[in-house]
Amino acid sequence: MPLDAGAPQKTYRWDDPLDLSSRLSEEERMVWDAARQYAREKLLPRVVSAYAEERFDREIM
Repeated sequence: MPLDAGAPQKTYRWDDPLDLSSRLSEEERMVWDAARQYAREKLLPRVVSAYAEERFDREIM
């Protein structure tokens, strides 16, 4: 199927490849943002540290 050269192309967003955020209500968007903030502030540092030290905490399973 050929692409329509005249159709505007959306910019690809790596953080939301399926463009789910555009379909969320305001309340759902607040939950999405809170989860993202928690993951960045609390989980990411632990993951980076564990990766650097080549260890895995079996208690999280």
